[in-house]
Amino acid sequence: MRILIAEDERITRMTLARQLQAWRHEVTAAEDGQQACELFRAGEFDIVITDWEMPRLSGVDFVKCVRQESRGAYVYVIMLTSRSDKADVVSGIEAGADDYVSKPFHRDELRVRLLAGERIVSLERALRSRNAELQRANEHIRSGLEAAARVQQSMLPRNDVVTPHVRTAWKYVPTDELAGDAIGLFLIDERYLVAYVLDVSGHGVPAALLSVSAMHSLEPVPAETSIIRNMAQAPRGGDLGTVQFPARVAAELNRRFRAGENDGRYLTMVLCVLDTITGTLRIASAGHPPCVLLRGGDAVEIPDVGGYPIAMLDDVDYEDAVVQLDPGDRLFLFSDGVLEQFDGAATQQFGRKRLLDSLKSRGRTPADRVVSEVIDDVAAWAGSRAFEDDVSLVVVEWLGPQ
Repeated sequence: MRILIAEDERITRMTLARQLQAWRHEVTAAEDGQQACELFRAGEFDIVITDWEMPRLSGVDFVKCVRQESRGAYVYVIMLTSRSDKADVVSGIEAGADDYVSKPFHRDELRVRLLAGERIVSLERALRSRNAELQRANEHIRSGLEAAARVQQSMLPRNDVVTPHVRTAWKYVPTDELAGDAIGLFLIDERYLVAYVLDVSGHGVPAALLSVSAMHSLEPVPAETSIIRNMAQAPRGGDLGTVQFPARVAAELNRRFRAGENDGRYLTMVLCVLDTITGTLRIASAGHPPCVLLRGGDAVEIPDVGGYPIAMLDDVDYEDAVVQLDPGDRLFLFSDGVLEQFDGAATQQFGRKRLLDSLKSRGRTPADRVVSEVIDDVAAWAGSRAFEDDVSLVVVEWLGPQ
């Protein structure tokens, strides 16, 4: 151990230094408190042994110097004193001393006090080393999470889809670096708009991995392997050209993410395909909150085709609901994080009615402002933007055949 001695009595200082060196310690000695404080600032020590009464700077003031100048590693302080008054001992301990030895000191007593100090210093060093390792590991994990989050975010829509026939906007607020929600917006063959919102059960890395895997499966390119595309129809066309029917996409996704193979996790999804020329909309749902369709400020009923969540049961069939849109209709897709967000008192959820009121109150507000303002309403309801669950909101506005 590296030990600093502060003792103004020469014989006591030399005797103490020789004894500590005999016990294989590295010793530095100071003649008074001021010199000891300067040596402490300039060096690194594990243990300090200081006299109480010294010129220029008392032992108590030197102890205060030690505590003020310590650079992270704990320094164990033993005071040498001929004082027996408990009040004096208390004042020394309050100043920052850990232990004291009566003067003249007894060799065995000092040895025992030092052993106690060595154990504490060694434990503190081991703890600091372990904490440093944990900090490095934590930084490595966080760096990995941030990289994974960037990958996940790169798969979100890069831009709103805007054409002479359709206008879209979206908002996505994850609760953490990695999220279980996902949003997709694609314009295929310059005509068919594919929009989806999916939500994986649970949170954290496992949910995010399943979310990213599902997003990858739903990518429209490469067309030959995409479950969104129906390349078998490419030569002759069809009702949706080279785009697959939503119900078939949901069934294929359920086949790929088989029940029991995802650590018990499942995902809900609503998937829409809109013919932006004719306004024909097809919707499939897999256990997801139903969409909202607004026409002239009023909600329009959409056929409820239901459907089990993906990866909950094998061999499940899904159905398409078909809706003919009118020019100016707005379709809203969202995750349950919107509906299930509690208020600041944690007594009531935002709910579907409040969502409808929030959407209706926007009238003809531009689509990009609508999604931001509705999320603001949810945040005001919660009293914070630190939502309890991931929040996703998509609006699709059909402008008409033009």
